[in-house]
Amino acid sequence: MISTWLLILLALPLVYFLQSCWCLRRNIATAKATGLPYVVLPWSNLNLPWLILRPFIQPYLRFLPVQDKLWFKLLNVDWPWLEQYSIFQQLGCDSFILVSSAKNSFNTADAAVIDQITKRRTDFPKPVEVYGSLELYGKNVVSTEGNLWKHHRKTVSPPFNEKNNRLVWLESLRQAQGMLGGWMGDDSKAPSVVHTVATDCMRLSLHVISCAGFGVNLNWPGSEDDSPQKALNGSTPPMPEKTSEDPQFGPDHNMSYTEALHTLLHSMVWILVLPTFLLKTLPFKRTKTAYNAYIEWGKYLHEIFNNKKNAIISGQVQAKDDGMDLMGFLLRGANITPSTSSTSSQKTPTSSSKQQPPLSDTEIMGNAFLFLLAGHETAANSIHFSLVYLAMHPRSQRRLQASLDHIFGSRPISAWDYERDFTALFSSLTGAVLAEELRLVPPVPAIPKCVPSNSPPQPLLINDKEYHIQPATYINLISTAAHRNPKTWPAGKPRDDADGPPVHPTSNIDNDLEEFKPERWLRDTTASDASASSDPEHAFVHTEDAPSTSTGTSSSSAHHRPPRGAYVPFSEGFRACLGRRFAQVEVLAVLAVIFRTCSVELGVDAHASEEQVEGMGEAERRKVWGTVKAEVEALMREKMTMLFTMQLREGKVGLRVCRRGEERFPF
Repeated sequence: MISTWLLILLALPLVYFLQSCWCLRRNIATAKATGLPYVVLPWSNLNLPWLILRPFIQPYLRFLPVQDKLWFKLLNVDWPWLEQYSIFQQLGCDSFILVSSAKNSFNTADAAVIDQITKRRTDFPKPVEVYGSLELYGKNVVSTEGNLWKHHRKTVSPPFNEKNNRLVWLESLRQAQGMLGGWMGDDSKAPSVVHTVATDCMRLSLHVISCAGFGVNLNWPGSEDDSPQKALNGSTPPMPEKTSEDPQFGPDHNMSYTEALHTLLHSMVWILVLPTFLLKTLPFKRTKTAYNAYIEWGKYLHEIFNNKKNAIISGQVQAKDDGMDLMGFLLRGANITPSTSSTSSQKTPTSSSKQQPPLSDTEIMGNAFLFLLAGHETAANSIHFSLVYLAMHPRSQRRLQASLDHIFGSRPISAWDYERDFTALFSSLTGAVLAEELRLVPPVPAIPKCVPSNSPPQPLLINDKEYHIQPATYINLISTAAHRNPKTWPAGKPRDDADGPPVHPTSNIDNDLEEFKPERWLRDTTASDASASSDPEHAFVHTEDAPSTSTGTSSSSAHHRPPRGAYVPFSEGFRACLGRRFAQVEVLAVLAVIFRTCSVELGVDAHASEEQVEGMGEAERRKVWGTVKAEVEALMREKMTMLFTMQLREGKVGLRVCRRGEERFPF
């Protein structure tokens, strides 16, 4: 008996191996039938044992003669970021199939192909199985497809409107002043290097989404009405007065709202990977803390939902309120009105009604959680990386400051107006900085689509020839490569050797598409300020209609417009990000507050102290600054990875924040 079970156990790996070989052979035949170029992997780069073991064996693999092999590079699940456009350059084409024993995947950096795929939502839907983990508190607009997705979108889209954008603007200005005040201190404090920039940007975005999403106002730690932020600008912008719509939390909590929120997001990997019962029962402190945060923030979410619903039903919150947050609009979209019975959260349609019933309470909270998760990371990362890029490019930073002077003059922040000033910012070099940051670091490096298993082969026109993508094929729109494709992006010469080696060792080494150049977006110098130069080589044809003011487009109509499909930081087509304008308003408001009065430089404290830098000549300063710049570029090139969005997961970039005129590296 023992020998029988032993034979079975020994046979299982052999059976798995033979099955994998059979699947690989079948998938190779499928890829060949398409006529497209393909690369064969020995196993999927999403294979679970490989994902677990790769970090441990990676240091030893560099001794094997496979480092430069294309298939070996593609075994790294982060290849869209690590390789940028170089894979497509090496293949000599902008679309190819990645073959393994799992499903084949079609990968493209071709703008025309991306445009076709994003326009044909029913032919190329999202692989919803990938997003099941996001249904932590309920189904949402990202985790659904087909008619159910339409139903969610119909309710979820209206909250992203100009009333909410104005609230985002005001709260972003307030939080940016709090963050800047924490960095700068009072007037007597000498500039110092801030090593918590990424964390602080994440906190700021959480505070903004907490206010504009849920009506919960959070103050920056240590800030008061008369805090250092007030000294920087004279006064703070007016916020909508608190009303009874603001949630009042009950006593049944063992975590504060802020603690539960921060812990939940910090523990998200554990919460999404482990089943709830395991999260609860495992004897580890980290998993127990994660479970507690999951439960606690769920309680807060229910309280916010119920308080907001009751306030609307009782008439305490009016639809015309400027301070209406996303949760309030969601509830109104689900037919929660002053006439709704307090015992019934939804109107039940009659049997003759052809309309679907409103979103359930669980679905509303599922979408609210999605707003929190997706919204805060995208904006926080864009603020963080914009600061880092501007610190590495002082000339662009000075042009940005000149542009802000042109827009705001001597007006204090309390006099900044959303309707007037955001449009000016979006069309100026400030908007160009955000557009360029998103070109280089899109929120996700690969936008997933698929051809479902029950679908017929789907035709795509690639280089004027029709190809058919077979059923059960994953599709990856490689945004990092599409944003760097010299076939669709005007490219200048690469930087001189004096400014350092190429940003990427193999991708676009003969042009400047790996480099941060926000000026490439300016249609002409009048779009920003006379001091903000533009390059006529970077001219684009305007190919899109004017954007909606509430959801917006990925870049301003005053900026250069790449062809459709060439620039997809927020995706494109029917499934484009609903919170695009929300993020744009937040990021531009924060950048304006910071650079209106301050400058940001690379922190060189690991190489030289403030006193040592003060005693250096220009040549010495250039040398130490160049060393740090090279380190930061390597860090961003090699240590970025994606969980929900692209982030710098290892290492920190220290930034020296000083008042304008106190710069040490004004090169």
